[in-house]
Amino acid sequence: MYNTSMQIIIPSDVFPPTGKGGAAWSSHALALALIERGHWVTAVVPSHDRPGVRAHDALGVPTLYVGYQAPGLPIIQNYFRHERLWHPLADAIVATAAGRPAVIHAQHVQTAPAAVIAGHRIGMPVIVTVRDHWPWDYFATGLHGDHTPHPQASWASLATDLPARLGPLRGTLAIAAIPYMLAHLRRRAAFLSHADAVIACSTYIAGRLAGIVAPERLHVLPHMVDIAATERIVATPAQTQVDGPMLLFAGKLEPNKGAGLLPAIFRELRNLEVPPFTLVVAGDGALRDPLERQLAELGVNVRFLAWADHSEVLRLMARCDLLLFPSAWGEPLSRVLLEAASLGTPILAMPTGGTPDIITDGVNGALAATPRTFAARMRDLLEHPAEAQRLGAAARTFALARYDIPAVITRYEDLYTSLT
Repeated sequence: MYNTSMQIIIPSDVFPPTGKGGAAWSSHALALALIERGHWVTAVVPSHDRPGVRAHDALGVPTLYVGYQAPGLPIIQNYFRHERLWHPLADAIVATAAGRPAVIHAQHVQTAPAAVIAGHRIGMPVIVTVRDHWPWDYFATGLHGDHTPHPQASWASLATDLPARLGPLRGTLAIAAIPYMLAHLRRRAAFLSHADAVIACSTYIAGRLAGIVAPERLHVLPHMVDIAATERIVATPAQTQVDGPMLLFAGKLEPNKGAGLLPAIFRELRNLEVPPFTLVVAGDGALRDPLERQLAELGVNVRFLAWADHSEVLRLMARCDLLLFPSAWGEPLSRVLLEAASLGTPILAMPTGGTPDIITDGVNGALAATPRTFAARMRDLLEHPAEAQRLGAAARTFALARYDIPAVITRYEDLYTSLT
């Protein structure tokens, strides 16, 4: 227990059980850890469904859902999800505070401006966590056309990015919205610059924020993993049973997550002699159909599980012989890698973004920058399972020291206290 309990309001764009990605679970892990330490925590979550505000218990966290509606048109939808929603979200945050001293800790792009508005209205400190590219990229991926890394959005980059994302006709029509898109980006950055503190989840993200956030307000704090809870989950065997060595890809089947590189990697692997294995793909997305077709053409023994339950993914991580993480974008700090490391899973990843914060090549995992070198390292680790297990054990030791809740939560509490 903490010596002084605080009220902490956590506005978050996504939150379990409806939000399934890493951002949702990272926000939830923080909220649960703070509750365990004796703090009063309420999550405030925008909900794209019926209007109105409703309270709910989200897997042990008191949560206020703020409903909104938005049309399906891409750019117009963004306005309804952001500018039009910020003040209603701020009203809900103010009502949650109820006049009691509090810290507001926003978790993502949609809720950050609302948190700053609410904090300034009632004189409460506001913290914003940045866990992807939203302060400098409209689409938050840092990828041009969802494929090629680029430094930041500009009129010229958006004029070519939109057709690449939306198709020639819709993309060309959307070019008329570029003035709004750039103004929206400026508003994001302006709100972020007015937060009392900004947390970057990795040294990579901190470096990207250097021109937006004053150095004295910028803090590097990683996501946390409840390692004891993951161990309880994986004590039950995975429902998916595989005979022999198992490779695992866990995540969205989208270009930025590296799923599109799997055919190129296994095409290179086909030229190498490797022991038999089964590739398990736990995820779904736009690349599902082409991946199934291309991997079948390459003769890869693969099983697709669609979007597996989070607990089942953890059990697969604990069972697999090697986790494949060929992430092609500026990876902020992957929760997949944090959870795999905490379970002692051998990891082979591409050294993008914040991944080197977690993996040091040859020390607690393996890094490879191209499909050819990735395939070569995969072959080596399959041929030398004892080396893979050594790397996995070192990853677990590192995760316990750096990412387990007891190692991280007091740093959050110290930051909250310094602001109050």
